[in-house]
Amino acid sequence: METNTTIDTNKRMTDLVNVTTRLISVLERENDILLNRRHSELRLILDEKETIARVYQARIMGLEENPEMLDGIEDDDRAKLFELATKADTLMAQNAKMLEVAIIVSRRVVDLIAEAVTEAAPKSGAYSAKGRTASAPIKGGNMSLSLNETL
Repeated sequence: METNTTIDTNKRMTDLVNVTTRLISVLERENDILLNRRHSELRLILDEKETIARVYQARIMGLEENPEMLDGIEDDDRAKLFELATKADTLMAQNAKMLEVAIIVSRRVVDLIAEAVTEAAPKSGAYSAKGRTASAPIKGGNMSLSLNETL
């Protein structure tokens, strides 16, 4: 007959496996989206990722604080959990790199657009010391002239 401690340990193990498996699934989907540059799809999984990442972090922190919570776990189950945690860590590292690249690329696109807008903006038209405007052609261009006939 199983004791309450054994049942609690098995529940914790099952919970950890389920949370880690869900995190792996979300990270794999997000990494695929980033890899294939389908950034508009990221918002579809953002809430799920945030929620499962918080749950995973809480479970792992709980284990770090109380490692005896998994005392009595079979070696096979312990190995399975270790394998899942290693896979999750690898996917998180890949995810962080891909997100960093996406942020850098987005920032560069915004900078290029800002530069293009600045260059395309009309100049003030103020006259220089030589009587030219900043946007006026130097040679051979048409220049408008107006006369005030009331002089």
